[in-house]
Amino acid sequence: MHQYAYTRILLFTALLALLGLFLNLGVQPVYLEEPRRATIAMEMEENGNFIVPTQFGEFYYKKPPVFNWVVWTSAKVTGGYTAWALRLPTVLSIIFTSVLLFWLGRRYVNPEFGWLSALLFPISGGLYFYFSLLGEIDLFYTLVTFAGFATLFHFQQQGRYRWMFFLTYALAAVGTLTKGLPSVLFLGLSVLAWLWWEGELKRLLSLAHLAGILVYGALVGGYLLAYHQYNDIGNYLQMMVAESSERTVAENGLLKLLEHIFMFPLDTIKDLLPGGLLLLFAIRRDVRSLLLRNKLLTFVALMFLVNVLPYWISPGARQRYIYMLYPFLLMIGLYAYQHREEVKAWRFRAFRILSGILVGAVALGSLAIPFIPGLEFLNYRWPLALGGFLAGAAVFYFYLRQPQRTLILLILATAVARLLFDFTVLPQRAHESDAQVDIEIARAVDEIVGDTPLYLYQGARISFSAIFYLNQIRGKTLRRNYELEKGAYYIALPEQFPGEEVLYEIPYNEEVYGVVKYK
Repeated sequence: MHQYAYTRILLFTALLALLGLFLNLGVQPVYLEEPRRATIAMEMEENGNFIVPTQFGEFYYKKPPVFNWVVWTSAKVTGGYTAWALRLPTVLSIIFTSVLLFWLGRRYVNPEFGWLSALLFPISGGLYFYFSLLGEIDLFYTLVTFAGFATLFHFQQQGRYRWMFFLTYALAAVGTLTKGLPSVLFLGLSVLAWLWWEGELKRLLSLAHLAGILVYGALVGGYLLAYHQYNDIGNYLQMMVAESSERTVAENGLLKLLEHIFMFPLDTIKDLLPGGLLLLFAIRRDVRSLLLRNKLLTFVALMFLVNVLPYWISPGARQRYIYMLYPFLLMIGLYAYQHREEVKAWRFRAFRILSGILVGAVALGSLAIPFIPGLEFLNYRWPLALGGFLAGAAVFYFYLRQPQRTLILLILATAVARLLFDFTVLPQRAHESDAQVDIEIARAVDEIVGDTPLYLYQGARISFSAIFYLNQIRGKTLRRNYELEKGAYYIALPEQFPGEEVLYEIPYNEEVYGVVKYK
């Protein structure tokens, strides 16, 4: 395969991977934490107050406001709080992170490294087939944090320390106002470790560093001062600390720690597949000297080591907390892959075999689509199965003919698999999702209540998805009320309103709440 043809297949694969991220993005009803993020953004807009996050009219302390601003912006730009609007920031965050990877890899290693780095991150299985489909905070936070790593490395290499401190600390401030204290840890560990490695710790005593601290303080401190105009900032800071401490050994115990130390690396590699296969080439005795050959790879390895450790020894940590470190592992594996001639041939043979199994599975698996239970409602099952098989078979053909292009063909096969996933699993989830029940609940409650005030009474709780769709239908947010208001409707436990007729029942968490009207 000549270089021109190789460049075309890189571009084609990138476009296919991009298409997979957007196709049927809004089909699946909102679920998990998506409706919470949306309802908080809705309340901020309704309140006309973008400083103080609230949930059901009460102060919400668990996350700072930046991602709520992002959700609101997406809703305004796209025309409303739809599932597609909620998930758009996630997809754009993946794309912009890939653009950064492309730029770094191309500039500091070689063009192929830039292309493949940019492609390997989004097609990581845990992201591509799960988290990229959610309107959640983590991939936006990944973009902000990874951008901070990029500015730290690039401007330090350029010797432009004013810009390094200014942008790195500004991005850390945005991260703090997105997810809280983890950004302080990322910032401190990364700056200290890299300046120490480069023999530039004296820069910490410079005016440029002081300016960076002032930028961080102005952004975070300015927000906290604005927040304090509405609510005691002590409550907010206390909850931020409590959120971070939930993952520690003290909260989870020694046995959980030992289990976590063993499972966390395995879960990470599994999440990175198929790119995780490249780590096969990085398991070599001279891996340190290999990574020291290139300054970017030295930085990548150091950043991964110093930043992953706090999460590796924290039993409550989840994979999504280290998504910003995933590119580092992939870059290490890719760099080792590009130097595969230095290791024994069995590694490449093993990589070839495993890749061939995955590519072949895409082709053969496509033929099973018409026979999968639950997909009977899809009237395009047979054409999709045939098209998927032909696409997978074509990739497998080139895989057999072009061993040196195994990696890009593996990425291409993964992009094909995501398209098949988009055409089958996502419509199936929309067809059978539990969230469909929540939509029906929202419609039924709206028909009963109309424009009359409606509240959650005291500690009443129902599905966040039902609340999101109710807010969407009614055009106003559901609030909590501890008092009784004549003529208003309440979602409450029926025993809290003895003698009142239960107009509609809402089962939730082994309780049955009712819609009642207080007369």
